[in-house]
Amino acid sequence: MTLIAVSMSFAITLVAMIYVFGLDPDATVKVSLAYKFGLAITVVAPALICPFTSFKIAMTIRERDRAYVELRRLADTDQLTGLLNRRGFDAAAERLIDLRNPRMSVLMIDIDSFKKLNDSLGHEFGDAALVQVAAILRDVAQAENFIVGRQGGEEFVALLPGVSGPEAVSIAERLRETCSQTVVEYQQKSAYLAVSIGVSTHRKNSSLSQLVSEADSALYRAKQAGRNRVVLHQPIVSLRVA
Repeated sequence: MTLIAVSMSFAITLVAMIYVFGLDPDATVKVSLAYKFGLAITVVAPALICPFTSFKIAMTIRERDRAYVELRRLADTDQLTGLLNRRGFDAAAERLIDLRNPRMSVLMIDIDSFKKLNDSLGHEFGDAALVQVAAILRDVAQAENFIVGRQGGEEFVALLPGVSGPEAVSIAERLRETCSQTVVEYQQKSAYLAVSIGVSTHRKNSSLSQLVSEADSALYRAKQAGRNRVVLHQPIVSLRVA
């Protein structure tokens, strides 16, 4: 649009100059060169100013939009890991959910014995562990086309659109195994990682918040069962006695 406005303005400028300086010198009303010059300035100046003004306005709007996008990105991003924070994850999940294909699964991932890791090796080491797990989650998420975010503390959440229970469990097992083979190293300190993962999968009329809650319950059972494992949420089926 800016290019079109600039082209039109220069075209108008050219036509105006040709007209002004091409006034018939033999006309009844003689037009002096000074008058022609003044008339040219009057006609041409706005046309010359317009393109630069339009360009300046366009650049200002562009910079404002860039700043707005960056602010939104910062507001939706966890500063330590670079993953989506809770707010960013919820917004991205709502955009990603396809009501025409409601099949989806949720993973809740938690670093095992994280408090012990922090207390024994220091909070900076704990931060390094969080960054390491986030990197693993990000790589798998990009390969499998799902979104992942940090819920807070040492807990992460992933939404797998179009993925059912068995496939979600398979992805979760791959995440768990990759993490269990990872060594975190920071300032001459090192430790192996381990994570527990709870999995929930879509059922009729189940919402995202419900899936997150069910995955969280499955994660709790994984912790109780000894950690470093994946547990799939099993819905309770009520039986009516005839």
